[in-house]
Amino acid sequence: MPELPEVQTVVNGLANKIIGKVFFNTRVLVPRMVSTNLKKSLINKKVLGVVRRAKMIVMELNHNYYLVIHLKMTGQLIYIDQHGKAVGGGHPINYEVTKPNKFTRIILYFKNSSFLLYNDVRKFGWLKLLKREEYLKLSAKHGLEPLSKEFTLNKFKEILESRPKSKIKQLLLDQGKIVGLGNIYVDECLFKAKIKPMRAVLSLKGKELSRLYLAIKLTLNEAIKCGGTSVSTFINSSGEKGKYVEKLKVYGRGNLSCYSCKNKLKKIKIAGRGTVYCSKCQK
Repeated sequence: MPELPEVQTVVNGLANKIIGKVFFNTRVLVPRMVSTNLKKSLINKKVLGVVRRAKMIVMELNHNYYLVIHLKMTGQLIYIDQHGKAVGGGHPINYEVTKPNKFTRIILYFKNSSFLLYNDVRKFGWLKLLKREEYLKLSAKHGLEPLSKEFTLNKFKEILESRPKSKIKQLLLDQGKIVGLGNIYVDECLFKAKIKPMRAVLSLKGKELSRLYLAIKLTLNEAIKCGGTSVSTFINSSGEKGKYVEKLKVYGRGNLSCYSCKNKLKKIKIAGRGTVYCSKCQK
């Protein structure tokens, strides 16, 4: 599933292309993937802004509506302009991205003849057209944005204190506490902070907390600059992989040598997720 940097990469690609566009028509090929009001109520709605909330793509529309899109495991959102040029990204699909294919589930048409393709191999993703109060209610179910100004060191400590007996990796994966961090970036952040993923939250000391807080911010910002991470789950609309994959230190490298100390990296499971760490570099 795309994590915060991958979703932000899609948002960054779309924002300058679709703001100001007006929806003209909608073709829904898999009705269960959309809210029941989407086809009728989206017509004539104008895109005022495109942002990311947690792992969701959010389009702010006029008349206090929000189009919320979740790519889930295998979603791909592509904007095709009047000249056939594509912008967007998501799960790699071995088909031409500038036109509908066998995995296209929803097509959103704009008045200027451009359109959005929502492709999804496994059909786990969804699109919801929500009124402002409904969107705020959905947003409130998610935790703090780790790149927001509200995510201070003190706030981070406060979040950790709410679940002192949890393993630190388990807490960082909790989207109700901090959003956008998944298996890739939690492993990488913990390695950067030199903390073992199975450590109990209450065992972390002041300097370790500060290192982890900074590691989260630095890792996510760097990954966004690189266009995200591609292992098998993310490409942009040009077929380019996120370049942060070249910077991964531990994720996906179980039983290989640590780049820092040459020790063999260990692979275990925490909260049902494969977890890789260095028993020498991480304490």
